[in-house]
This record gives sequence, C-alpha cells and structure tokens, in this order.
Amino acid sequence: MNTQGRDWLGYLRNVLHLSEATIRSYRVDLAAWQDFLAELEVLEGGAGLTEARIFMSRMSSSGMEAATINRRLSAIRGYYEWCRRKFRWELNPFADIGILKIGRRLPGYLTYREIESLLEACGDGFAGLRNRALFELLYSTGCRVGEICSLDLGDLSGRQAMVSGKGGRRRVVFIGAKASSALAEYLPHRLGRAAEDPDSRRALILNLRGKRITSRGVYYLTQRYAELANLAKRVTPHTFRHSFATHVVDEGADIRMAQELLGHANLSTTQIYTHTGMDRIKQLYRLSHPHAKSREEGRR
Repeated sequence: MNTQGRDWLGYLRNVLHLSEATIRSYRVDLAAWQDFLAELEVLEGGAGLTEARIFMSRMSSSGMEAATINRRLSAIRGYYEWCRRKFRWELNPFADIGILKIGRRLPGYLTYREIESLLEACGDGFAGLRNRALFELLYSTGCRVGEICSLDLGDLSGRQAMVSGKGGRRRVVFIGAKASSALAEYLPHRLGRAAEDPDSRRALILNLRGKRITSRGVYYLTQRYAELANLAKRVTPHTFRHSFATHVVDEGADIRMAQELLGHANLSTTQIYTHTGMDRIKQLYRLSHPHAKSREEGRR
C-alpha cells in the first residue's frame, strides 16, 4: 500500500468515521487495483478508462459476486475522487463506469419460536447469563454487532441505551422487558469478572477473560448456539437485526420509525423489510375479503 492509499484510509477512519470492517474491505479493494496496475506497469495517476474496464472484466470473469464488484468500484472511485481533490490528479478512470445490476435478496430472519429456542439453549452460569443478555439486546434493540460490542455501562439509562452507529451517528435504542430482565440477571455476575484495565471496567458485555467482547466473539457465539438450538438456517449477529426489523414492521410499525430505530441514513435501505408486512396484509386480505377467497374456501 502506497502513501496515498494509507492517507486515504486514514481519512476514512478519522474524518468520515467509517467502521473498521468497512475500512478493511476498502483496503483489500484498493490493494487489488494497485496490484493490477503493477502487473500492467501503469502508474495510478496515469490509469484510464481502458485499464478500469479490463479490471472490471477480470473481476466479472473470475466469478466475483456483483455486490462485491460494486463495492470495489465504489471504493476505488472514491479513492480517485479524494486524490483529485488532494493531489490534483486529472482523471478518475472509474467515473463513467456504472454499477452492476443485482437482484435484491430478502434478508434472512428468525421466527419468534426460533429466537426462543436459541435463548433457551443459553444455559446457566456467567456464560449463560451473558449470552442470554447479549442475544436479547441484539434482538430487542436491532443494533449492529459493533454497536453492541462498543456499549459501555454508562450508555445505559433505564430501558434505553445510546449507541454510536455508522459514520459516528449516535441514536437512542430501546431495551425491551425481556432484555432488561436478562441484563438485570447478568450485571451482578459481571462485577467480579471485569479485567483491571479501564476499557474492560467500562464495557457492558465481557468475554470469559473479562475483556470487552469482540464482533468475532459474538459471531462465534451466535453460530454455536444456533447449532445447539438445532436451527436449520445460518445465523449471524446481523440475523437478529433482520429479525428485529422484520418483526417491528410486521407488527405494524411505520417504516420511518423502523428507519430511526435501525439508524439507517436512507429510507430505501429500510424498505426491504416491508416484505413480511405485505405478506401479512395479503394473508389477512385473503382470509377476510369475500371476493378474495377461492370457491372451495367459500364452501367450507
């Protein structure tokens, strides 16, 4: 990674406040482009539309998913725009290349019963109480895994919490009755577990070594307990967020309220969760409207 690349990543972290996961992805994207140019013996500032098209073609022919290609395109295009402003580079080779069309997949989510099964698998002791509080918080608040991991004790206020989301945006999330009860059971056991360093003493959710739990640790726990609960689907921490959004919309929440709760900057990101709400409306219509019933249903 050259100096310009390192400076750009620093800009993303310190000025735009992008998440570390996003910065890691962008680092990989930019490195792939720089390696490609090195192979062609072309300087970054001298690359043009031809090189950009060959790069895009190579990614497509390699079987890379359209969503990954689009992210890579967005990252490198953003890098060049930053270099144009900072170093007065003349050309952005990706400026006229459009993103690939992709079908929008519905996010996977858990049913109410599946969530209960996962919670029942948590067991007792410190780990069991911690895991139950963790899963209840993920589902009750709809937070991203990084937001939950970064929660401090001081962020809690009754049955509310202040979280820091993408781009450094802070928002209030609500803690439901079951999550509040799970926290009340967990917190007394947490007291004697925290390590001596300041961050561990502040952290709300601890790992078994008394340190702040990490996103990777939460990923491991969700997959492990999904297996213990015999759930026949892939479960990640984000599945709880999808479940939260799906259920609040399904229960009649306004889409803009769901947007606020999820911390989405754009309403279009939230609108994908209306799929189950529409399914429920269609089902109620078919059951209740006399002209919507089939003939056989009408005879019953």
